[in-house]
This record gives sequence, structure tokens and C-alpha cells, in this order.
Amino acid sequence: MFSYWFAAVRRSAPAAVAVTLLLGGFVAGALIADDPADWMAALLRGVGVGAVAGAVFVCVANTSSTFHAVRAAARHGLTLDARAAGVPSVRRLDVPVAPGTTAYRLTDAVLHALKQLPAPRVGEVTEFTHGRLALTYGPVGGVDVALRVTITTQGGSASVDMEARPVSRWKKLDGGASWSTLAAVEPAVRRALAEETL
Repeated sequence: MFSYWFAAVRRSAPAAVAVTLLLGGFVAGALIADDPADWMAALLRGVGVGAVAGAVFVCVANTSSTFHAVRAAARHGLTLDARAAGVPSVRRLDVPVAPGTTAYRLTDAVLHALKQLPAPRVGEVTEFTHGRLALTYGPVGGVDVALRVTITTQGGSASVDMEARPVSRWKKLDGGASWSTLAAVEPAVRRALAEETL
């Protein structure tokens, strides 16, 4: 849990710096406009207010995100770690397949396996083509998650790239929703691919 919190702090550091600078600059500017002669004290107060606001932002945002990440991990029986703070969450699988197996056949098998999972439940299939699959899940801890699966075949092997990210692409922290979704569906994807190699 603490490893996730510290990873989340690192990811939210630019936003915290922006809050510190903007609020500190605003307060300093307002105090200087009120009393231009005492600009040094106004500048110090602005820095202090900005630093406090940045620290509060970091604590509140990352504690909330950690709480959601713990719940998302527990929902799927996972152990929370620092990787859960990464957005997007990605995995790559390389599996042997029978020669002549098409990417479409593997994509169809993966889609069928994902629809059979009791949790997380597929919300909508937004793309299903030869070797490309896009799904949405949601909400996972209040966050809608988009899962993209890309499958390429060559000879007797297949490469599967999976990426999970919040549907709202501006989110830098998603409370572990992307990571927990990807970790929960990965075993089903592996099983579906293994069944196609038999």
C-alpha cells in the first residue's frame, strides 16, 4: 500500500508543483498589490501558502487514490504494489501457436474468454477486427477503463499487446483501476490463447 502511495506521489508531483506555484503566486501578488512596500514579507507568505496548499493537495489526492486502489485490488484478489500507479497499464504476451492460426481466430477466442468472466464485466465492445480488440469496463472504482488488445501472428508464434487506461485520457491517477482490470483479465487471455494452441 505504501509503495503505491509513494508511486502516486511521484506521478502527481507536477500537478502539486503547479498548485504550489499558482496559489503561491496569486497570494503573493495580492499581498504585494495591497502593500507594495512590504514585498519581501508578501513573497514569503505566498511561498508558505503555496507550499501548504501543495502538501494538502498531495496528501488528499494520493490518499484518496490509494484507498480506491486498495479496494480495486481486493475486489479482484490482487496484492497492491507500485505498478498499480502507472497509467496506462501494459502487458505483452508471446505464445506459441499452430502454424496457420490467424490473428482473427485468436482475437475471437480472447473476446469470448473476456465476455465469460464474472468480473470485471465487459461494458461495450468498441472494436473487433483482425487482430484488434477494444473494450470498455466500468466503472471500476468509479473509473471507466478502456482495454485494447492487439494480436499479431508470425509463423508459429503470436504476440499479444494489452493496454488498459482510463476512458478519460487526461487522468494521471486512476486509483489502480487500469492495473487491476488488466491483472484480472490477463489469466483469461492466457487461457484463451493456450486453448487455441492445443
